[in-house]
Amino acid sequence: MGRKLVLIGLVLMITLSLWAAGQPELKKVSFPEKTIEIYVGFAAGGGTDILARQLARNMEPVLGKSVVIVNKNGGGGLIALKEMAVKPADGYTLGLLLGNQFLQKYYKGSDTWIDPMTEVTLLGVFNQDPWGIAVKADAPFNNITEFIEYAKKNPGLRVGAGSPGTLYYWTWEALMEAAGIKLTIVPFGGTALSLTALAGGELSAAGASPSEADSLVSAKLVKMIGVSSEERLAAFPNVRTFREDGFDLVIGPWRALVGPKGMPTEIVKILEKAVRDAYYSDAFQTFIKEQGFGPLYLDTVEGFEFFKQEDTFFREIMKKSGELRGGM
Repeated sequence: MGRKLVLIGLVLMITLSLWAAGQPELKKVSFPEKTIEIYVGFAAGGGTDILARQLARNMEPVLGKSVVIVNKNGGGGLIALKEMAVKPADGYTLGLLLGNQFLQKYYKGSDTWIDPMTEVTLLGVFNQDPWGIAVKADAPFNNITEFIEYAKKNPGLRVGAGSPGTLYYWTWEALMEAAGIKLTIVPFGGTALSLTALAGGELSAAGASPSEADSLVSAKLVKMIGVSSEERLAAFPNVRTFREDGFDLVIGPWRALVGPKGMPTEIVKILEKAVRDAYYSDAFQTFIKEQGFGPLYLDTVEGFEFFKQEDTFFREIMKKSGELRGGM
């Protein structure tokens, strides 16, 4: 009996050895071995920039190397992404991708674009902010319902937005369609510029997140009349959601970290873990809560499914508005 058990054990050992020998060996990569750069397509000091810097700062302890931000402003984030996409797919040059890039893909007015579904490698989605409406502090409306009623009586109100290739422009289009109102959308090179114009009396409203408008709200120059989030933001508990006032619209910009297409799986896994650990770090969670950034984390699998939904959503917006690029 004892010999029989020994024989069975030997057979099992040989079988397992043969099985293991037939399995593909996972490559062990020494990564990173130098500084990693993240291209950010917006100016230093803006919401996207400061959020990217916080993510980079909290990725560094995970990776053991410096992660630095390189600002390449322009094109609603597209300039930075286009430059990043042609870099070697070695994990040392990354970039931020926003919903803007899905808009640019389908918007016929965009001279150039990048396809988020095929031209980049997703490493994780790490934020989604609610879009909101800021108005002058003395405006005669205090919530989204009152704003819509006022706009119906005063068609053509001037509202500040980003360029036509950005989400902050098309959220106004979505609002007009949903509410049956007519607004005059005035594009600006950034939210800070449209908020400044609002405070100066050039506009009736501007699209912005509460965190972007916070300094002007504190100065009592503007006020937020609502945000398009599921729930009120912890950092801005007095700002009502559109849903609370009977208008069901949930929409807002999100941010993802990506690399060039074709990155090795081993490096993708390392960077995916760095994004996840950075996002869930106490420092990052405290930062987004205090600054009013929206919480959202999606790994590479969940994030790609999210990308599919966004791709369909933005294509439909362009189609309904008559702005869909030919051949799409």
